[in-house]
Formats: sequence, C-alpha cells, structure tokens
Amino acid sequence: MKYTNCIVVLLSAFVLTGCSSFSSSDDEETLGTRVINYQEVEGEITDLIIPPDLTNPESQGDFVSISGSSSDVQLAKVANVEVKRDAYRRWLLVDKTPSEIWPLAKDFLQSFGFKIKKEDEALGIIETEYLESDPDVPDSSLGGFRAMLSDVLKAKYALPIADKYRIRIEATDDKSSSEVYLSLRSIEEVVIDENTLWQSRAKDAELETEMLLRLMVFLGSDQSAAISKIQDTAEVERLPVSVYKTKRGYATLVFPYDPPKAWAHLGWALDELDVDIEDSDPFEQSYYVNLVRTNDRGFFSKLMGKSAETISVQLVVKQLEEGHSQVVFNDLSEENEQKTIDFSFIFFKELADQF
Repeated sequence: MKYTNCIVVLLSAFVLTGCSSFSSSDDEETLGTRVINYQEVEGEITDLIIPPDLTNPESQGDFVSISGSSSDVQLAKVANVEVKRDAYRRWLLVDKTPSEIWPLAKDFLQSFGFKIKKEDEALGIIETEYLESDPDVPDSSLGGFRAMLSDVLKAKYALPIADKYRIRIEATDDKSSSEVYLSLRSIEEVVIDENTLWQSRAKDAELETEMLLRLMVFLGSDQSAAISKIQDTAEVERLPVSVYKTKRGYATLVFPYDPPKAWAHLGWALDELDVDIEDSDPFEQSYYVNLVRTNDRGFFSKLMGKSAETISVQLVVKQLEEGHSQVVFNDLSEENEQKTIDFSFIFFKELADQF
C-alpha cells in the first residue's frame, strides 16, 4: 500500500510540475480568477532542505500580519502602473519613487498573512517567511487538467505547499519612478521512506503572474486594465547565456548584452534563485552576495541536504566586447581555494539555467 501512495504522490508532483511550465491562452483566460488562500501554521516549518546554491537570509524583524484578506486594505492610488517584459522577466514600472512604493509593497505582502523575514530599504528588497497555501481549493481554480487529475485520484492534494515572495524595488535613471520585481519561491512536503520533509518545488509561473496582477491592483490599477496590460506584454526572442573558464581558473558568466542590461538580468536571476543579497552598487554594477558553497549539484544533492558552508562573493559585471558582458566571480576571502573555484562553475551554471 505504501508503494501505491508514493506512486500517487510522485505522479501528482510530476503532473503539477509539468503544468506549471506551460504558458497558454488558457492560463491568460484564468488570470484574475485564481483563488489564493494562505493560512497560518503553528510553529515554524521544519525539515526544510535548502538547495545548496541558496542561503537563508538573516531575519531583520518580524511584523504582525494585517488581519483579513487583501480586499480589507485601503488601496493607495498611483498615477500609473505599466507592465514591462523581455525574454525572461516581467516587472512593473510604477510612477512613484522607491520610498513611496516601499510601505505599499510591505502592506501588500502582509495583507495575505505573510510575515516579513528580511527587509532592506537601501537595497529595495523585501522577503517574506514561508507560508502554507490552502491545499483544499475549489476545482474551478485548479484548471481543467488539474481538476481532472483530482477526480481520477479521488483525492485532494493532501501534501502541503508553502510559498515565499521577494519584492525588489529599483529607481529608474531619472529617479522619478520605480521598477518593481516580484518573485515566488515554493517548497513542498514530500514522502521519503515513509517520512515527510520539505524540499524545493518548481515555480508556479501562473501563481507568480497572478500575484503580480494583485500587486498592480493593490497599487491602484483597474483590474481589467491590469489584466490587459499583462496579456499584451509579448515575449521576445531569448539569447544564450553561457559559462566560460577564465585565465584565473574561475568561471565567468557571459551575457549577450551591454553591462547595464546584463546587470539588470543578473539581479533578476539572483531573485529567481532566492540568493541572499548583502549589498549592491548600480554604479559599479556589482552585487555582494552570501552563497552556500557545495560541490554537489542537482536533485539528489538537494534532496540529501549535503553539508555546506557560507561564503561571501562579489559579482561584478564588466564589458567584454561590444554587445557582450561578463560577470566576474570574486571570492572576498581572497583564499582562492580550489573548492571555491569549482563552486563558481556550479553557481554560474545555476544562474545560466534561469535563462
């Protein structure tokens, strides 16, 4: 019987993961109708396997959640909220300064019941703790294929899923408006040898887009207009991002863009991997990050929870040739250990995989 249960769990996870990667007209038709219901859990999530390329940010204070749903919060009107998109990213261009957007972004996350795990207004980064989503959602919000799977299995999705969000706010060049990025990170409870534990889960792109829509409405956009803006953003051709070996032996990440655009894409990729950003310098076009070093990569190393240590690294974007830039990996310890050199390839490959 236990093998049957495991097969059902694995089948469900496989199908849900596969469905999350689709982007179709059906997804656009359900935009704005998805049920989002986060619920408080007693105590903290335990047995969480942190992927080796990530690190838990230091907590800088917990905040009491706003009671009630997001509709109970008074929306703050802004002059204009536009949706921007390139080959990989979708973000908001808001006609307000970062200092004006900052409290609104916090209120938005707290209105869903999230507690703030880390906030740094100078960096423009707000991160939440993990919060479970209600697995017993109506079939109408699951989509046709998922609802059909639920009927076939004669069961709801019993194993819980927990989400966390990062909002990053950056000033535009003229300092009068802001670019707002929202990224989702999810974990799920899985069955391993008759035990359950938490591990990373593939991104639910539909949920992330839905939350971006909710953020637009929270900032004052009309929902119908916001949906149209999201649906009207056409994806452009993707260009290759590659990893090479430098004369120093370290890996370097090569973008087919000039340094400002490469630096923006690097920030997005760090968001996607939930990397702990310690500091950033838009003029120098660098990020200071804390990384969990491990020489193992892939599903099994993440599943087994290999022991690792945290290192501090500077990532600097430099001009390589016309139309191309490279990201330099600087180990701030200056020890230049071989295991750190080897890890630079693992980490940059993880970044390149986001593109």
